Amino acid sequence: MKHLLLILLTCVPVLHAADGKLVVTWLNMPEHGLAVVVQTPSGGTWMIDTGHVSDKYDAGRDTIAPFLKARGITALDGIAISHPHGDHYGGAQWLLDHLPVKTFVDTGYAARGLSLPYTRLRQHAQERGAKYIAATEGDTLDFGPGLIVEVLSPPKAMHNTATDPAKITEHGLLNTNSLFLRLQHGGNVFFFPGDAYGSGQRYVLEKTPSEKLKAAVVTAPHHGFNTHIEFAQATRPKFAIASCLPFYQGSEVPSPGDKVKGQFEPLGTRVLVTAWNGDIEVTSDGKDVTAKAEKQP
Repeated sequence: MKHLLLILLTCVPVLHAADGKLVVTWLNMPEHGLAVVVQTPSGGTWMIDTGHVSDKYDAGRDTIAPFLKARGITALDGIAISHPHGDHYGGAQWLLDHLPVKTFVDTGYAARGLSLPYTRLRQHAQERGAKYIAATEGDTLDFGPGLIVEVLSPPKAMHNTATDPAKITEHGLLNTNSLFLRLQHGGNVFFFPGDAYGSGQRYVLEKTPSEKLKAAVVTAPHHGFNTHIEFAQATRPKFAIASCLPFYQGSEVPSPGDKVKGQFEPLGTRVLVTAWNGDIEVTSDGKDVTAKAEKQP
């Protein structure tokens, strides 16, 4: 009887992810970064970004892996990296080395600012057996039945790569050219814009029909630091989620969560911030979305 009970308990998370619902979790990062777990209606699992790595911390090993293990997830259908900054791709190396990963997606960015460590990671993913996809505007990604995943930006020619370096830094170039995803489950739309700066957000607003901009859930672009009010007004989501720390020394916005609240709450949006709420889980049944947070501020 004990053995039967153990089997049933360990199966519960997998059944929860495959019961026709979409479950998306923004993981709280003890170091600045973004890592989102997407459990699909058909039972698959994708990562959108993988957090940070440092001398003492590895988001893949220390945050993502325990989360996956607790839910009985032993393989990944894919990892999608929004852009080549360490707070978004840092945990990917550990995941690739310790879990089967079927697909590795990024934008294929190869212009100014691309680092050797990220180039090596891209190659390592393929050496570990992952199918590599360079996705840009107009492409779709296969997250499994019941989901439509569209790439809204960057364009194939990338944003601003020919711009005078004095006008846009390498850091800004990488952020602006973030993989900007629109995921649809039934009537519910989720946006994952990476660190898209104002030009990246404006590009999507200009190129996307207004009816396709209405969202149920939005990840605050650039952790909330550079989320523009026009983007908030166009999407008007039920939930807006920022992955950030509670305080940034020297920043004009010590807590970007406060900026996100100021932009989205007047629109009737509920704002959730990993720094205040811990892990944030949103469940879609195709008609409605519900959210639960690890803690209340």
